Amino acid sequence: MDLDVEQQRVAAFAKFSPVYHLASVETAPFAGDCWRLLASVDIEDADAAHFLGVVEKWTAAAEMVMPPVERTDVVAQPSSAGETLPAEITRVRRVLVPRRKSKDCALEEDVVVSRLDTGVYVQFIPRCDGPAELPFYYPRVSKYAFGYVDAEGGAHGAGRLVVLAKELAAGSAVATAKQQSIWRDLTKKLFKWTVTERFGYQRRVVHDVVVGREPYLAKYGELKAKYAARWVAGWPEQTDPQKFVYEDIAIASWLICLWEQDGARPTFADLGCGNGFLVFLLTSEGYSGYGVDQSARKIWTQYGVEVDLRAQTLEPYRYDAGADWVVGNHADELAPWVPLIAARSGASFVVIPCCPHALSGARMPLVAAAGQSKYHAYVGYITDLAAQCGYEAEKEFLRIPSTKNVAVVGRRRTGRASSADIDALVSAAAGEFVPRVPDSVKNEIRLARARARSQKQAAP
Repeated sequence: MDLDVEQQRVAAFAKFSPVYHLASVETAPFAGDCWRLLASVDIEDADAAHFLGVVEKWTAAAEMVMPPVERTDVVAQPSSAGETLPAEITRVRRVLVPRRKSKDCALEEDVVVSRLDTGVYVQFIPRCDGPAELPFYYPRVSKYAFGYVDAEGGAHGAGRLVVLAKELAAGSAVATAKQQSIWRDLTKKLFKWTVTERFGYQRRVVHDVVVGREPYLAKYGELKAKYAARWVAGWPEQTDPQKFVYEDIAIASWLICLWEQDGARPTFADLGCGNGFLVFLLTSEGYSGYGVDQSARKIWTQYGVEVDLRAQTLEPYRYDAGADWVVGNHADELAPWVPLIAARSGASFVVIPCCPHALSGARMPLVAAAGQSKYHAYVGYITDLAAQCGYEAEKEFLRIPSTKNVAVVGRRRTGRASSADIDALVSAAAGEFVPRVPDSVKNEIRLARARARSQKQAAP
């Protein structure tokens, strides 16, 4: 998408000004019945065709708007005999398959598109016996609908989006703050997706290129059930367990799926392992390896002696990983060295870059190309280093709670870099590398300075 179109799309998003009827009851006639009007928003930059384009996408993939849904299975286009709705165009039956299969049941649902005098509408009708069978993420309604209402006079590209519900009981659709949040979120998504349909949609991020979505989600659900609750509740570090626990579970799940593609259990070395939780997870799942970081963490003592964590400062230009895979997960100044260390160790690698560092260890000033972030410019730098080391680099956008979420993978050699080429690259960088001062040493320096100031102030 060129910048001019992107600017138009952003300008259209800025016009989002919905009117919600969550605190008051507003009714609207629809499909021969009286429904509750929950929200409406004027839309100038899209028409009914764009709205129907969004409906088609959402029908085929509810997980795009309902994150707790793992996938959508369209099972049939059932006969509507005996229950035809006014001006019905299409009817699809689908099954919403949940991520948490041990806690949530799949939900069968009919999706019905109709064209009335006022515009086009889509109804979502759950096929269940009552509210107790509705999943936690599903609105507490017997059915709900979205609509594109034509502007007076039928002006092209000017109309109104509406959100309607047929409640199970008075006020049931908006009984809690969570349910009200669901409607606000759906209204905003409906507006933005319809506008995007008008200007043309291009996915900026493509997931599941290196590792398939289904095996990853299955493994993630398995590891999350085994480890998340315990470690979130008992996390001894000052960092946020909601981020680090779930992020490392996601990365471990992805790595295991990647390694299982070859039907082997490789050894690994996690360089700059930090809290060591990723090493703990992989070790607990039967993989042999170790993690190394400049400073030991308090949490390391809780993992058990079978988890190999080493506190040492690496000299990357002479380091042999002694493992099948070298992993660098947000490894700071070690990140650009991961492909080089892997090449000299005869290993494959995965590096998830974070803050940009050069091979010298210093922070790296980056100039991004038009439309490119500095982070993705840094990913390009890592990818180029991998190519210089003779790797065919692959990239994957990971499903983790971090904006620094690109994994660069090197598992295939191109044969375009000899050992002498790699040694020359390492030697050229070795003289520039300055290791980071460990946090423990920094703390000692700060404490020594504080003691010196106190003694100076106390002196007569």
